[in-house]
Amino acid sequence: MTEPSIIAPKRCGIYTRKSTNSRLEHEVNSLTTQHEICSAYISSQRYRGWMALPRRYDDGGHSGSGIERPALAALMHDIEAGEIDTVVVYKIDRLTRSLADFVRLVEIFDRRGIGLVSVSQAFDTSDSMGRMILNVLLTFSQFERELIAERVRDSIRTRKRHGRMHGGLAPFGYEYRGGELEIVEAEAEIVRFIYEAFLRLGTFTAAMTAVREAGFCTSLKSLRNGSVRGGRPMSAGSVYNILQNPIYVGEIRGHDRTWPGRHKPIIDRTTWDATSLLAKARKRKGPASLGTDHFLAGLLWDDLGRHMLLDANWIDGKPYHFYISSNAQWSQAEYRRAYRTRADRLDAVVLASAEAFLADRGELRTALKTHGLFGDDLDRHAMWGKRASERLAGVPAEQRSQLFFALLEGVEISAGAVTLHVRLIELVRFLEWEGQGAFVGRPADWPTSKARHAIKVPVSVISPERWPVFTVQPCEPSSRRKPNKQLTLLLRSARAAQQFMEKNRDLELAGLAKGFGRSPGYFSRLIRLNYLAPDILTAIADGTQPPGLDRSTLASAHIPLDWAVQRRMFGFPEPRRPVSPRNLFGRGMWPTSDG
Repeated sequence: MTEPSIIAPKRCGIYTRKSTNSRLEHEVNSLTTQHEICSAYISSQRYRGWMALPRRYDDGGHSGSGIERPALAALMHDIEAGEIDTVVVYKIDRLTRSLADFVRLVEIFDRRGIGLVSVSQAFDTSDSMGRMILNVLLTFSQFERELIAERVRDSIRTRKRHGRMHGGLAPFGYEYRGGELEIVEAEAEIVRFIYEAFLRLGTFTAAMTAVREAGFCTSLKSLRNGSVRGGRPMSAGSVYNILQNPIYVGEIRGHDRTWPGRHKPIIDRTTWDATSLLAKARKRKGPASLGTDHFLAGLLWDDLGRHMLLDANWIDGKPYHFYISSNAQWSQAEYRRAYRTRADRLDAVVLASAEAFLADRGELRTALKTHGLFGDDLDRHAMWGKRASERLAGVPAEQRSQLFFALLEGVEISAGAVTLHVRLIELVRFLEWEGQGAFVGRPADWPTSKARHAIKVPVSVISPERWPVFTVQPCEPSSRRKPNKQLTLLLRSARAAQQFMEKNRDLELAGLAKGFGRSPGYFSRLIRLNYLAPDILTAIADGTQPPGLDRSTLASAHIPLDWAVQRRMFGFPEPRRPVSPRNLFGRGMWPTSDG
């Protein structure tokens, strides 16, 4: 008698999608209907070991034209974690309406051994016929989506040709009355003030300052869901958009031209023409149009969360490029100074750090394990690291931007470190890359994996202050004590060892130690004493070091290069903030013209 075969359970993840937000707040909506139909189908396959997972993957209000959707990203994350065997959808266009995106998703499903089932369209993705039917269905879905997009675009163009806005909130200075734009006189006065200030002061920044000093706020707009938006102080972007919007001169901006509007203008044609000429003259030519090879623009953020932009200063006809923190409104309100760093120097640090990371087999293996590689796959990819490092160094300068945009999710800059956040799904592809052509990322695959690896490089490339900063604070006479003679002699020996090494750079460690009359281990520890933090050295000279710090402790310690770690090791407090002209006054307590 044969034993009954045991059917392994097949875990099914149900994915649902709805393009609009309509009726999502209702208890029963399209997502609920799709989920119930898929659940019933899975129940009918229970004899095959199918079981529905309790977690729901519902994307409400998301189009099928792309795959940047939170529930789909969660689904792909669970697939990578090995928690799903089959993806079940009501119709295949619920998953995606793009043939290119569908091909990428199927590649991922095949790589992980994941089945795909459409309840209302019977097919099997395991054979070539099923794949062909699936591609035909996706082709028609994409065709339908493009037809809808064309109809919408034609409708928008037609309304604009007839001088009407196509939906959305009314611009500042207007409101909808009976479907037409009507002037709100209180807001119109603010618009006229902005144009007058810009023409009088001559710069966008000066106009923004005048608006802020006047205390103007954005208008209150009621949304369809009943909430109210606006009523906040005007931002620089709001002022800039008002100065650039032709609606205030009675025109509607189209795709390639402007059309006469049915509404009344707020400013006259002479004011608009003068503003346009001045704005054109004030616009600076961006560094990107200067043909630079600086590849970090768009990837940089400072440790306060501000985006760092590429900027250029012209000196004697020669451009000098910098990365500088964006002038965010909250940053201005808190009087935070913008970070600034030479673009070429930061580019060199990031490039060298990425090359060193790829060549470091230990750190590379740690990163690849985070992505889920183990065993032979891990060994093979780690072995390719050195080759990838050499290829990265040989990438032409004009191709670095798209390569680093794929490899890095971002680069964070702080006063004491540069941190590279590596996108591991692209790191694996780069390790497998044969070096033919240009390496281009696959943004459509990024939502499928959240695995990242941080490379922290302890280097200072920025300074938040432009004035000279002295990190050593004056010693109070009451706290000054008699210096420890043994510690002082130890530091003198360290300086002597440093000078001896500089005069004998042709000798190795053993020769240097022998010539100095010390063992190699002791000589190397003497050299490291020269890299103590300045406040530690001055404390020893003043005799104010912690009581537990003696010659034996300092001479036998393995001293790290990080000054903050040194202070923790030896019991020193963190230094007070350095004194500079900018922080002589507390936050919000800047000196006024009255003194």
